[in-house]
Amino acid sequence: MQSNTMKAIAEPLRGTPVPTGYDPELLYVECARCGSPVMWEQGKATHILNLAGIDPLELDSSCMLVTDGCPMCSGKDQYSVQIFRVSGEAKTRRPPFFGNA
Repeated sequence: MQSNTMKAIAEPLRGTPVPTGYDPELLYVECARCGSPVMWEQGKATHILNLAGIDPLELDSSCMLVTDGCPMCSGKDQYSVQIFRVSGEAKTRRPPFFGNA
């Protein structure tokens, strides 16, 4: 009986895997001015990505959001946001132009 259970666990799943996407609320958000992490209320990242027409199926853990300011370094109430895909491959790595160490 144990061999049947192990066989069922070890067998690959049949069919095409269904992509689940990446939860936009898990994206890292950083201020481009001061480099501080930015915390938003629940649902804000999803709302922004929906407005921009970005499908969550296109996201993964290498994506991050960067704002042009934050409450820590500027007094603005609204900020522009860009999405970036960060790569760890040696070919695409470049030295940072600015940031905090």
